[in-house]
Amino acid sequence: MRRTFLLILLLAIGLAWVGSAHSHAAAQSAKHQITLRQAHQIVTLVAHHDEIDLSDTHIELNSMDLNQDFTPGFFSFAIIRESTSPGPDETLRRYAINRRTGDVWEMTLCMHYDFPELAHMQHTYSGRTAIGASELAAQGKQLGCTQENSKPTS
Repeated sequence: MRRTFLLILLLAIGLAWVGSAHSHAAAQSAKHQITLRQAHQIVTLVAHHDEIDLSDTHIELNSMDLNQDFTPGFFSFAIIRESTSPGPDETLRRYAINRRTGDVWEMTLCMHYDFPELAHMQHTYSGRTAIGASELAAQGKQLGCTQENSKPTS
């Protein structure tokens, strides 16, 4: 009887420890999610890489995530050039930034960005060191892209 009680007690302690370790791992994973502010810094860097002058008073950077994610798991931004004459504004880029990895995609062109300054920022914000081709393909598929177009590095 005592052995059974001791065995049950040890089992309960072990399960509690495993549950606590799992909660700690989940908390650690959540810490690696980038913030909206970090995503904004990433998108600003990528816009500069695309030679878009965000200081131009006719260019606006807006979040596309109004009350919910435009695309689940991503921060989404649009860069718009306001028309200086009667007529519609021009959408220059629609960026999606993965909340976990910081990967950046141009949603209309299905273009994934990869350049040294961006990789450094992604590593700083998400702890990411590298991303596999299968995860990259899954991100593209989630964004509705059937084929990845990489933005040349410079």
